[in-house]
Amino acid sequence: MMKNYFFILIAIFSFKFAFAQTLSSAPVLNFTSNTGISTDNRATDGEGGSINISDIDIQIYNISDANGTFATPLSWQGTGFYFAGSYTGLTCENNSGSKGMAIKSVSGSEFDLNQFAYLNWGESASFTNTVKGFRNGIEVASMTFNGYNSVSFTPMTIVLNATFNNVDEVRFYITSGGYLGNQSATNHSINSIKVSTPILGLDDFDLSSKISLYPNPATSEVTIEAKELDNASLEISDINGRKLLTQKLHKTSNRIKIDHFTPGIYLFKINSNEGSSIAKVIKN
Repeated sequence: MMKNYFFILIAIFSFKFAFAQTLSSAPVLNFTSNTGISTDNRATDGEGGSINISDIDIQIYNISDANGTFATPLSWQGTGFYFAGSYTGLTCENNSGSKGMAIKSVSGSEFDLNQFAYLNWGESASFTNTVKGFRNGIEVASMTFNGYNSVSFTPMTIVLNATFNNVDEVRFYITSGGYLGNQSATNHSINSIKVSTPILGLDDFDLSSKISLYPNPATSEVTIEAKELDNASLEISDINGRKLLTQKLHKTSNRIKIDHFTPGIYLFKINSNEGSSIAKVIKN
């Protein structure tokens, strides 16, 4: 009997970990049931039939304003909800809807938000949703999209740009148009949320006692101090890996002009006899 019990335990744990993934595998949170969601009005990875992400906890919930104030209710709704065809997703099932929705790391750990499926089941004309990305409470990313799909009840795939890398919270909410006229709420619904591991940590340089880089984000120039490094050089690449600049670094302060760069994310790699260090720099 004990032997059988032992194998049952192995089977349970094997089942659990077989379906757990890390951020590095770029998991897609696809919610297929309401299990664990409507009880606290938050959808956490691993609930509702979604993949459990082992190295981060990500929650999705409704918000009542652009500041991300938590709002209820939230539930998963199946096929046919408000004639939504085969689409299923997370939504505020009340007719009044919500201002928007948030995708947030519970612990504040960073992640990349790549894309999500969106459907609005209440609007009948074009309107604007604004998407904002945050890191430590500071806005670092912004974009907009038209939330109305003229093909009735057909979800759209919203692809986010590279500025939504290394965020700990993303909010989207209605900012113009809408049947209420005042953008206080609409009928949002999302699913198939693709996340991945941050490309690089913004604190990489802070972790090295021999390198100082500032400011970050920057507008016109970045200062690099590498006084304790021998034979140091700098390589700057864009987010697609295209090398833009290579130069030697002095042991005094180095002022790197970036005013001719277009706004975006750039990779600063410093090579030296002591090794290499890489940081992501945001150019405003």
